Amino acid sequence: MSLPSSAAMKYHRDFKPESLPLSVGGLLLIIVSLLAISACTTLSAGSRMPIDDTTSIIDLPVVELDQTSSLAHVMKQIDDSRVVLVGETHTRYDHHLVQLEILKHLYQKSPNLSLGVEWFQQPYQKHLDDYIAGEISEKEMLHRTDYFSRWQYNYRLYQPIIQYARENNIPIIALNAPRELIKALAKSEFDDLPEELKSQLPESYDWSDKDYEQRLRDVFELHPEYNGKFENFLRSQLTWDESMAERAAQYLQDNPETRMLVLAGSGHIVFGSGITNRIKRRIDTEQFSILISEDFLPVSKDIADFMVLSVKQTLGPVGLIGAFLNTEGKLLTIKGFSKNSAVKDAGLKQGSVIIGVDNETVENFADFKFAIINKKPGDTIELHYLDNADEGKKDRKSVSIELR
Repeated sequence: MSLPSSAAMKYHRDFKPESLPLSVGGLLLIIVSLLAISACTTLSAGSRMPIDDTTSIIDLPVVELDQTSSLAHVMKQIDDSRVVLVGETHTRYDHHLVQLEILKHLYQKSPNLSLGVEWFQQPYQKHLDDYIAGEISEKEMLHRTDYFSRWQYNYRLYQPIIQYARENNIPIIALNAPRELIKALAKSEFDDLPEELKSQLPESYDWSDKDYEQRLRDVFELHPEYNGKFENFLRSQLTWDESMAERAAQYLQDNPETRMLVLAGSGHIVFGSGITNRIKRRIDTEQFSILISEDFLPVSKDIADFMVLSVKQTLGPVGLIGAFLNTEGKLLTIKGFSKNSAVKDAGLKQGSVIIGVDNETVENFADFKFAIINKKPGDTIELHYLDNADEGKKDRKSVSIELR
């Protein structure tokens, strides 16, 4: 028996299953009760997905597929919740399609909604406000928030959500801690931070969750930048989660009539110990958490309130010019070439300055990224450039480039 292209698993105690399929962006969603996991499988809060080379067949988790419902039923469950948290794998397009559908539903139910996201860092809140207010363009917002160097993930994954927020005047709240703070904590204790960074620390911490600490220990070896010092890793990760929770709670306290949809990486939401419980510690309000399936997620009734099982969908590759760009200076210069470089074959050199794409002026990295954001391999652009930084715009050259 094959599963549908996507399914959602629900394990809230008062759930009454129905059979109501719902198509969302081409995905077929079904709700399955996780309470139906076979009794022969015992899963602790810190356990991993129990499917690997050492797993016996008898210990595989089982769900009863006759206990199904639709995402529409889940929507009814979250209608009255003031805070809804939806996890994601950042690179999964299907995850963001589900998030968008939930955003639309919550807004249509109650327009007094805010959108808290991990994708932007707190010091850049003003630029998100200006974008939602229509005072700056999308391109300018991406430049001013330093999106392409700070978050870096393909903006096309998030663009439909962000554009929907602007179209409907939904405030976007930057939840993420400043990158400078998290990087400093990888090497320094709290007391050793410069005052500028100390002022950005959360006001309170909860260090008591040992399951949270163990999950961090499980992935610590994947982070060599901490030089084997787990205490630094724990300190920076906890600051990350406490910062996001504090920002969300503060916004809700300042805006008591507002609800919030929080979108963040699944690791910040699993088992409630990242953002979820830390918001609740600051503001006691009803919350629901939703995860979207990924191979690395554990199977446990404690992991969240709902889980959406989704088959991976991709946006397709982005067209590339084949150059490494210097994004730090005032000019966007070429500092090297990749293999099979389109711009190198077209005659550009190391030190060439990109100043335009088609009819768009390029003054910075965000301008360039935005100009080619929807271009695919095989598409042709007109690239405008200077041979070097000493030339003036009167020396501008243009060449047609087929992206690769």
